[in-house]
Amino acid sequence: MAPRHRRLWKWFQSLQKGKLLPAQIEVWPRGGAKSSTAELGCAYLNHKKNWRHFVLYVCGTQEQAELHIQAIASLFDTLKVKRAVDQYNNSKGWRQDLLRTTTNFNVAAYGLDVASRGVKLDQYRPDVIIFDDIDSESDSPQTVDKKIRAITSKILPTGSSDCAVLFIQNLIHENSIVSQLVDGRADFLLDRVVPALEPAVRGLKTEEYKSEGGSNRIRIAEGVPTWEGQDLAICEFQINKWGLSAFKREAQHEVKGVSGYFFNDSKLEAVIEPVPFTRIVRAWDLAATQGGGDYTVGVLTGLAENGVLYVLDVLRGQLETSAVRGLMHDAADLDNKLWGTVTTVYPQDPGQAGKDQADSINRMLDGFNRINRPVTGRKDTRAENWQERVNSGNARLYQCSEYKQFKKAREMCQEWFLPFREEHRLFRADGKHVYDDQVDAASDAANELLGQTKYDSDLKLIKGLAEQSTNKT
Repeated sequence: MAPRHRRLWKWFQSLQKGKLLPAQIEVWPRGGAKSSTAELGCAYLNHKKNWRHFVLYVCGTQEQAELHIQAIASLFDTLKVKRAVDQYNNSKGWRQDLLRTTTNFNVAAYGLDVASRGVKLDQYRPDVIIFDDIDSESDSPQTVDKKIRAITSKILPTGSSDCAVLFIQNLIHENSIVSQLVDGRADFLLDRVVPALEPAVRGLKTEEYKSEGGSNRIRIAEGVPTWEGQDLAICEFQINKWGLSAFKREAQHEVKGVSGYFFNDSKLEAVIEPVPFTRIVRAWDLAATQGGGDYTVGVLTGLAENGVLYVLDVLRGQLETSAVRGLMHDAADLDNKLWGTVTTVYPQDPGQAGKDQADSINRMLDGFNRINRPVTGRKDTRAENWQERVNSGNARLYQCSEYKQFKKAREMCQEWFLPFREEHRLFRADGKHVYDDQVDAASDAANELLGQTKYDSDLKLIKGLAEQSTNKT
């Protein structure tokens, strides 16, 4: 364990019943076993009978909080912890948001997005409150204020007289709640203890280089890791996976001015000739507004063997419904003639109207490869794969001259290089931008081509490291 892990374990070991403790503020790098240690601490408290009875696990959203509860449930299953039952031998609570054990120990999930007054189980009020994953890089000042009001008026007052509070988070951005707790601006938890911040790597220096496959990569030139479980090899992997700016924010606590660009549009390099592709898709973001309002966009993207994404064509126009359908069909026809097998990806909005529209498009594209994907999640979350490729210099622009016929046949469709870059330059995670149709379509294309969420491969890496550790043991 690193010093930070030992320090937090000492905190858990000090939680005897009735003991008054100052709030503990722990600022750790992402990937540094932050949540894992907090979850293990909850499992430990279950075995310390009559110490603490009720842990409230608080996150920014209820969904996040319930994921932590499910992780704790898995630990309980491993430890063969028995579930609490009533006089009729029915479970008193063992679900995705609540765990109750035979030792009168309880853990409940609580999301700030659904915060309501009062939390109590039988005679127990929360005597441990763990705040984890509270902040988001897309939080506006208004969102931060709303979260603070929920914490100070709805959550902290529900605690028992000896309630112990743990805040564990990376800084996220310079006005986040944890940043305010660290630098003294926060006017609550005034008794807090704030140890020195620990980055993943001290003295980090990086340099760019070209990989053998021709894609841009970053390596660590200098630095000392603060934990052997997140050594330089893992940190270098995370830098190339997340992007350097994201790593500096998430793992190095470099959050000054983090509210800047989401995409570094200067990294969108234009090239003369593309390379062979393993797969090509055209993803659509649909609207039906003739001459005004939102745009319909189709972004044609190819994935090269070295992982670089190439944008080959962008069709964008303010078109009415029949013109949209005609454009999609003509594009699918020409895409397949020029590139072989190209998959058309189009969204399915929620509700029956969205299903009816998707069914109609599916019939219209009969004979072509096509996939309809439900529209889910925040736009900035959907864009993470695409953001990573753009900001690492592994997304490039290539204008195929054969597509000029679309520009002539469809007056509402534009030359796309400059508008495409400009929209990426102006895009913001908090939604404070005018248009995002090109970003949405490019993001959906990237997600379809890469076939995974941003952190899936990180999970595979962690599992692989765990297996290696087990084998060595």
